[in-house]
Amino acid sequence: MTRVKRRDQAGALMGLGLLVVALMIFLSLSLRRDNVIAASFRLDDVQICEELDGDLRAVNPGTVLPAAAKQACLWFQYSRAREGDLLEILWGYDGQTIQRDSYRLSESKGARAFYLLREDASPLPEGEYSATIFCNSRERGVKRFRVMAVSGDEALAGDEILD
Repeated sequence: MTRVKRRDQAGALMGLGLLVVALMIFLSLSLRRDNVIAASFRLDDVQICEELDGDLRAVNPGTVLPAAAKQACLWFQYSRAREGDLLEILWGYDGQTIQRDSYRLSESKGARAFYLLREDASPLPEGEYSATIFCNSRERGVKRFRVMAVSGDEALAGDEILD
C-alpha cells in the first residue's frame, strides 16, 4: 500500500470518527435538553383561600378555612411550562380522593385557580384536606389545609405548608 493511500484512508477514518463524535454529542445534548424541559415545570407560589379578588389573587390565604366555608380555592403561579402540559389537581379529604380537576396549559407561565365545592352549595365538612398538583403525571406539590370552627381572628391564619 502506498503512502498516499494510507494517508487518504487515515483521513477518511478520522473524518468518519469526527462525524460519529459530533452525532453523539448532538444526540446527548438533544436528550438532555428534552429531559430538562420535561422536568422544568415550576410552581412559583401556591396558596389556599376561600376566594379570589378582582385581580384573581388569593384573598386571606392560609391553612385553615372556617367551618362555614362553602368552597376552597387552590391558587398558584407557574412557570417553565410547555404548551399542552397537563395539570391535574387531586383534592383529598381525610385521606381519600374526593375530586379531580385537569387542565391543559397553553402558556409557559401564568396563574391558575381550582375550586373545591359541594354540588348542593353547603359548607365543606370539617376535617383535613389536601390539594396535590401534578404536571404530566408527576407530582409537583401538595398543599394541606383544614376546615374547622374558628373565631374570625383565627380564620385563614397559620403557616404555609407546601411539601
